[in-house]
Formats: sequence, structure tokens, C-alpha cells
Amino acid sequence: MRFDTFVRHAVRAQFRGLPPADEFVRHALDAGVGSIALLTLLTIFAGMNLSVQAYGTFARFGGQEMLGLFCGVGGIRELYPVMAAVVCGARIGATLAASLANMQISEQVEALEVMGIDPMRRLIAPRLWAVTLMLPLLCAYANVVGICASYFAAVHQMGINEGVFISQVKEIVHLPDLFAGVVKGVIFGWLVAIVACYHGYRAAKRDGAEGVGIATNRAIVHAAVLCIVLNMFLSALMYA
Repeated sequence: MRFDTFVRHAVRAQFRGLPPADEFVRHALDAGVGSIALLTLLTIFAGMNLSVQAYGTFARFGGQEMLGLFCGVGGIRELYPVMAAVVCGARIGATLAASLANMQISEQVEALEVMGIDPMRRLIAPRLWAVTLMLPLLCAYANVVGICASYFAAVHQMGINEGVFISQVKEIVHLPDLFAGVVKGVIFGWLVAIVACYHGYRAAKRDGAEGVGIATNRAIVHAAVLCIVLNMFLSALMYA
């Protein structure tokens, strides 16, 4: 099945009423709660590193007090939403692709069709809804954790005045910036889910167990590349 054909069938199934509740809840918990620990760890170090690297550069021309501006713009507008999409998207996409590929190879998808159950409705739609709704929440969570980590590094390690850092973040970061991160999360979430489901769903039975690995690898690589490329166009559209 070609990708455009798969997308057309998947979108039709996704918006044809509510998805099966049990499948949706299971995938939503796995995508959301299952990604929090990894996202928290990476975002903390990314936020701290952002402050450390920026401080070293700004200090050369006496602009270290502008650290809050840089962390607000670079972190909340770009780094944290993209990192949530790529890192969590890779984890979630791998899970989706592997599970669907395994079902395809073990002929479980064919069994659903024999029983008169639409695989798109039963398998694809809940996964699309789950990731599309969970990834924007993860992006918002990453923004909070990341800016707190940047604050900690700037104030307690670099010696930046607490009030100056907070006032600069408030000055540069506004509600539309936070909303933009959520919008990016929705788009990235749907993109990760559709790419992962496509590669998992089209796994060939002749490849056997190796087909699961092939589908998983393709889902991770393609989703990550598409998210990064698409982020450039979204940022140009939102901030240019």
C-alpha cells in the first residue's frame, strides 16, 4: 500500500467516530506516562547545557545578563518542543511500528479482516489519536522542565541574578509562544504516529522477525527527519 493511500484510509478511520476506548487508553498511557522519565532526564540536561553554553558566549562581550532572553527564545520556542517530538517520537514510533509489524507478520491483521473488523478502525485510529493528543502535553511539560533547568544553571551555577533572569524570560516568552509549542506537538504527534503506523502496517510476512526490526528502524529515522525538517517551516511561518 502506498503512503498516500494509507494516509487517506487512516484519516477516514480516525475521524469516523470515537476510537475504541480500550485501545486508545492503553496507547495514550504508553505514549504519555511511558515517556515522562526519559523526557525529564534529557530535558533537564538540555536546559542546563543551554545556560552553560550561552553564558560562555555572552560573557565574552559582557552580555551574560541576557541569558534569560536566550533561554526563553531558544528553549521554549525551539529546543524543548523539537526534543520532545524527536526523542519521545522515536520511542513511541518504535513501539507502534514494532507492535503493528508483529501483528502483520503473525497474520493477526488478516484475522481481524476475516472477522469483519476494520483494522484501520481498530488498530490505526486509536494509535493516531493517542499520540496526537499526548505529544503536545509532553511538549508543554518539556517547556516547564527545561526552563526550570536553565534557571537553576544560570542562577545557581553561573551566578546570574534571579530577578533579571525571570524578568527577561517573562519579557520574551508570551502566551502565543507556549501555544506555538502545543501546536507543534499536535502536528509532530500526528506525523510520528502516521509514519510509524505506516511502516508497521506494511511489514512483509516474508521478512519474518527481521521485518519487525526493519519497520522499527524506518519509523524512527523517517519520523525524526520529518519532524526536524517540518519544524523549520513551522518556525518560519510562526515567527518570520
